[in-house]
Amino acid sequence: MTTNVVKKPTNLAGLFLLLMTFISCVEDTQTIGVDLIDNHTFSTGSFVSEVAADNLDIDRVPANNILQYLLGVYTDEEFGSLEASFATQLVLPALTDGFDYGTNSVIDSVLVTIPYQSTNEGTDSEGKPTFSIDSVFGNPEVAFQLEVYELKTFLNTLDPNNPSQPAVYYSDKEFQKGTTPLYSGDFKVNPNDTVTYVKRYLADGLTVYDIDTLKRTDLSPSIKLPLDENTIQQLFIDPASGTEFSSQDDFSHYFRGLYFKASSQVDNQSHLVSLALADAKLTIYFSNDQDEEAEEDLNGNGENGEQGVRVKNQYSFSFGSLKSSVYERDYSVSKQSGADRLYIQGAAGEMATINLFPSEDLDLLRENNWLITEANLTLYVDQQASSNIAPERLFIYNHDEQLHVRDMFTEGGLSAIGGSLELDDDGHPYKYVFKITDYVSEVLKPNSTESLTTLGIRTYNPTDLPTDQNDVFVDEVNWNPKGVVLFDENAGENKISLEIHYTELNN
Repeated sequence: MTTNVVKKPTNLAGLFLLLMTFISCVEDTQTIGVDLIDNHTFSTGSFVSEVAADNLDIDRVPANNILQYLLGVYTDEEFGSLEASFATQLVLPALTDGFDYGTNSVIDSVLVTIPYQSTNEGTDSEGKPTFSIDSVFGNPEVAFQLEVYELKTFLNTLDPNNPSQPAVYYSDKEFQKGTTPLYSGDFKVNPNDTVTYVKRYLADGLTVYDIDTLKRTDLSPSIKLPLDENTIQQLFIDPASGTEFSSQDDFSHYFRGLYFKASSQVDNQSHLVSLALADAKLTIYFSNDQDEEAEEDLNGNGENGEQGVRVKNQYSFSFGSLKSSVYERDYSVSKQSGADRLYIQGAAGEMATINLFPSEDLDLLRENNWLITEANLTLYVDQQASSNIAPERLFIYNHDEQLHVRDMFTEGGLSAIGGSLELDDDGHPYKYVFKITDYVSEVLKPNSTESLTTLGIRTYNPTDLPTDQNDVFVDEVNWNPKGVVLFDENAGENKISLEIHYTELNN
């Protein structure tokens, strides 16, 4: 019994001590919480910084070996006119025995074929597929003047002044061309241009013995331009057995390519179309005579006529890898003198330069020692502007050094930076917002090594996206003709602004 009496008060004492220890810990925890929150050690806030913006003309951009080539004419009151043309080399077809146009050969047709970039929209009432043409800018119902010339400027693969580097052709390059066009006519995009009919002729060049119906495998539309057959006869067929056609190098020096020239007509409110040109080609369709023994090997491709077995043939010259766009700008009808406005347009158009933080304020901002949690640069669209080709995205970068901003790599790429067009409640273009938090944070750090640079804002082009972490330089290439008018820093409540959200340690 004595043993039990002794142990009971001892356990009560331990329980009491344990309870007091727990209460003390709770009080300590509550005290720590009060120090962190109730004592307001940290506070948050926002600050709107001054921003200076200017317009900058883009005189030219690299225009060869790109993914898209513009063709046509676009004009509006804000951006003036843009005439887009291009030059291309041709590639010899792969032949084992050289060119042989045979006996009594006659050109049936010479066609340049350029597939549109199109979307299958389903079928019509007769079950035929219907298409819409992608990447058309302006009014597709208004034609522009299109001419195709023999290119007289040799396109070099390497830079003649520095053969260790590839040649670069800029969008303001003036190419030499022949005096007489191989094709000339009114042109406008046609989503129904899905079939080619080629008449096949006997040796007299007058009598049609057959008509070929040619379609693409997916039945999609393409541009088809008939070239002057007499000139092609002189350039391609008469000298076909000579050294001019013995190798690609000899051929490229002999026939330097084609030049596609677009120009405005009386009503220049026309359109541009963007073309990939990957499957574009020049095809010479011709017929010739073969002897009776060859008829068995023709699988029905020959026709018996008074002059023997008539056989269908063709040689196709694809567009070469050496191609270059030409952009001709005319701002004489534009409204670029408007006050408080910034003009952004791709394809050697215009851009804006942005300077953050007036120099006299930068040191004061750095002394605040803020933890920057968000920094948004907002640009508002001038909804009274007449242009209606606002790009879906703008692009921001370090203009001084042609570098990507820090956030491109630290925040997860293009989607994190923003720059997409935002619409108002009525569905009209309203604003663009760029998130440049890490860049601003580095610039505002005390004793920062991040230099404050002029930023550039331009129309986004697919080539602006870096390929990896080492791809830090921004390419000048741009073939996107879309444009938008924005407000600058003098436009009152719609002015360009940089809003900084921060956390601050209270002293």
